[in-house]
Amino acid sequence: MKSIDGKKRNPWRILEKFPPVLVRLLAKKSVATKHVRAVSDEEIAVNAELPLNVVKHISKQTSWDSIPIGDAERFCSGCGFDPFNCYDRNRAMAYNRTSPRYTYLKVSPYWSNTFKPLIAILRAANTNN
Repeated sequence: MKSIDGKKRNPWRILEKFPPVLVRLLAKKSVATKHVRAVSDEEIAVNAELPLNVVKHISKQTSWDSIPIGDAERFCSGCGFDPFNCYDRNRAMAYNRTSPRYTYLKVSPYWSNTFKPLIAILRAANTNN
C-alpha cells in the first residue's frame, strides 16, 4: 500500500503526522447532536489509565520520539483518537486542513491554562518544520 506521496505508509509515518500536542487538542466529547466539549487532562488520565503528570507531559510534546509506546497508545486512547483508524485520521486531517478555530476549546474553562498554550506549542512546531 502506497500513500499519495509515493512513500510506503507505515505506522511511524502516520504518527509523525499526528504529534501528541495535536492529538491532545483534538480530544473532545460529544454532548449533543453537533455539539462537543473539550476533554480535561483529568478525564484523559482516567480514560488512559495514566498519571495526570504523564498526560500533561505528553500533551506538550511535538513528537512521539521520547514517549514509550505503551504510554503513547494509552494517551491516544484516552484522547479518543486512533492514529491507525482511517476515520479518525481523516477527521483530524479535514479539521486541520483549513485554519482550525478550536471553538470548542475556547469555550472551555481550561482555555487559558491548558489549550491556549498547547495551540502556541503546535503553531511554533509547525513554523519550524
